[in-house]
Amino acid sequence: MLKLLRLGRYIGLFVLISVMLVEPINCWGNGHLLNVAALPASSLDAPSSFTMITLNMHHGEGLDGKVDIKRIAELLQNENADIIALQEVDRYRLRSGFTDQARELADMLGMNMRYSPSLTYSVGQYGNALLSRYPIEDSSWTLLPGSKETRSLLMATVRIGSEQVRLATTHLGLSQEDRRLQLTRISQLLSDKEGPLVVAGDFNMEEDAFPVKMNGMALVDVPLRNDAKGTFASGQRIDYVFTNVKNAGSAWTVPTIFSDHFPVMTRIPLGSPARV
Repeated sequence: MLKLLRLGRYIGLFVLISVMLVEPINCWGNGHLLNVAALPASSLDAPSSFTMITLNMHHGEGLDGKVDIKRIAELLQNENADIIALQEVDRYRLRSGFTDQARELADMLGMNMRYSPSLTYSVGQYGNALLSRYPIEDSSWTLLPGSKETRSLLMATVRIGSEQVRLATTHLGLSQEDRRLQLTRISQLLSDKEGPLVVAGDFNMEEDAFPVKMNGMALVDVPLRNDAKGTFASGQRIDYVFTNVKNAGSAWTVPTIFSDHFPVMTRIPLGSPARV
């Protein structure tokens, strides 16, 4: 019996390694990923705005304890956003069925994709992703400072009509000191950039607790509508969209049980001057 158990374990490991070799992991560790084929966005030539969602997807695990990437895809598809920022995205981890969640979502939604690993294990990764209906012209990622769980910042430039729009997504740490260090580093990386910029993600704190203010990067919070109860299951607001684009309006949440966070969605106008 012991020999059979060992044989089964070796067969399972062989299958996992075979899947990982057949499904290429594009440039893990060097901060760049290749494009995934995307469906064209509506009004691709000269859109007046674009929609964006940020969601901490909790590796696809809902409040009911089920891990289901397909219902995350359906949730996002129903909102039909042009840009999607995701946090807590697994690649090839046991708890999420050894799937590449970033690529699966990109394929199901027909979008371009970039990924930044915050943590790399002996098998699999965990981090952030950006999905875009528009062409991604360049991207990079970097690990952020902190003494607890490692976090990363994913950056990309997309071309929307004739405009280049810079995007960034992150998931900050759990301690106040880690968040201070991470926001300081993010400010250094983004403050000297020109043109439209949107930074979205899970900042793990309510707005009055920010140790480094985003207006140092000429960014302002896109406020939630009054009818939104928060972005986290407990009612807190810890997920944000910040931008330097004027007249960005407001954001709203999409209540769901498919994650412990709600998607936060907004519309960003194009052709408006950026704040300086």
